[in-house]
Amino acid sequence: MGCCYNTSNVVTISNTNPAVTAITEYEFIEKVISTIPLSQRDLIRRIPSHYFLTAYAFYKNAQDLLKHERFEEAELACNNAVDMLLQYLHPTHYIFQKILEIYTDSCLRREHFAKALCSTFTCILIHSEISSVDRASLSARENFRIIEYYFRMGAIYKNMNDMKNALKYMLQARQMISSWPQVEEIINFTQIIDDNIRDLREPKLTIQPVHPRPDESDIDFSRRFTLEMAQFNAQRGTLQFDVSEFTRLPLKSTEYLITPTILKKVYKCLYNELSKNGLMARVARLAIESQLIAAQIKNSIPELKQNSLLTPMLIEAALTIIIDRQDEYCQKLKRELRFEIFYTDFSNFHQNGVRVFIIRYVKSGDD
Repeated sequence: MGCCYNTSNVVTISNTNPAVTAITEYEFIEKVISTIPLSQRDLIRRIPSHYFLTAYAFYKNAQDLLKHERFEEAELACNNAVDMLLQYLHPTHYIFQKILEIYTDSCLRREHFAKALCSTFTCILIHSEISSVDRASLSARENFRIIEYYFRMGAIYKNMNDMKNALKYMLQARQMISSWPQVEEIINFTQIIDDNIRDLREPKLTIQPVHPRPDESDIDFSRRFTLEMAQFNAQRGTLQFDVSEFTRLPLKSTEYLITPTILKKVYKCLYNELSKNGLMARVARLAIESQLIAAQIKNSIPELKQNSLLTPMLIEAALTIIIDRQDEYCQKLKRELRFEIFYTDFSNFHQNGVRVFIIRYVKSGDD
């Protein structure tokens, strides 16, 4: 399996670019391997030249097939190239990374996310095997690929609705890119990563079709719709609190845990959110009223969301006390912000017994 170069021209290899037909196989192979780590080049040189160039022709053919959107054929060509080279090379050889990039692009175009995930992860493993000496010999573009792979893993997981892993890989990509020089291209890509991280940290709920059942009342359908939407998003990681909150019933005993400090804190957070015209306020103004369980209120107000000690149960109990007392807290909300707050355990959108808070906008004669 020694060096088997000869002086025949590359024109003998199918699908070869005519621009390189004037150079020898040896020169062409040297050009191909010039972008891979130095320590791995001799392993390519030991492969019989015609054998390697045939595998390379499969790779080039895969590129052309991908351009023409012949995805299955492109993936088959990639598999053929990999199968041939595996006869001589370890699976973590850098050259497989080039082939897997074509394979991954094809899989993504067909939305075969599981395959794309596997091939991208393999690229990460290949890149992680590169020594520091070899890494120094690679171009900046080649070294930057590892960041792109982590970003791609995050994007694929996002498409698969696995938000936890999507965020994990996006954060790793963000950490890696922070050490790169802040030139325009890096700044732009950093912004894309940051946008994805922000989106993943505040995931948007997904709607799935829910149809009425025979003889199901409108209220029963509305209640089932709310619960099924919550369960659907919980399974996909887009619900930011425990789905059991949609069926949890209030306990009177929790109210005895509420101190004046907790009461004031919960009210202040609610007041500030409504005064800043936050989402709850905008919804209430648009629809006259907004109906939320305690977990949704906690999740909608950043200060409450960041306070792990104030659980939905405690927030629920505090708001219940405020409403039952109808004291200066409620009066101030109505007088200064024109909002009233109530609660019901018999909402048309939740199971009976679940406590739902109603924030109602009080219109003036000028509205």
